[in-house]
Amino acid sequence: MAKKRVLRNPLKAIRAKCLECCGGSPKEVRLCPDISCALHPFRTGTNPFPRRKRKATALPAASETANAPLKPREVQFSLFQD
Repeated sequence: MAKKRVLRNPLKAIRAKCLECCGGSPKEVRLCPDISCALHPFRTGTNPFPRRKRKATALPAASETANAPLKPREVQFSLFQD
């Protein structure tokens, strides 16, 4: 009886499924023509849609915003032009 492999990483599980589908050939996985398959973008074992990393300098520190004085906002509510 064959031992079951437990893959905890979803990308590795997708890669294993693609290898199984293509007869175990990594080259065939790369050349896979089935673009209607939901797993096709992930077949190489990498995420084709990586998250963008935020720069640490882009956002002010929480301590800076907590101590900043509040500025009054200008709000205009007008339903009709006078």
